[in-house]
Amino acid sequence: MRELLATAEGSGELAGEDVYRGRAEHPVCGDVLEISVRFDGDVIREFAWRADGCPATLVVAVAAAVSLPGHQHSGASDALRQKLASLGDLAVHERHAEKMMLRALAEAVAGAA
Repeated sequence: MRELLATAEGSGELAGEDVYRGRAEHPVCGDVLEISVRFDGDVIREFAWRADGCPATLVVAVAAAVSLPGHQHSGASDALRQKLASLGDLAVHERHAEKMMLRALAEAVAGAA
């Protein structure tokens, strides 16, 4: 499984002084999501992730990597929501993964501000 995740879209980490990081953890299940983002002003230019969590967390990470670059960070929530909906969406008990992604992204955005 780890080999498969290593080749998943956006899997990994960005490097450089212009990279901002965000991290979120789910306090109940222990899922952990870490992202690294490169911005051009308020536009997400590059996005990478690392996660240790349930399948929903991994799907959200890949969906974010595919859908967020090129979008303004202020519209990231809508872009991610649309991408997840196009994939069949998350079950109610999986929504924690989307919320974790948005918390991690907010942390990265705050670091860039």
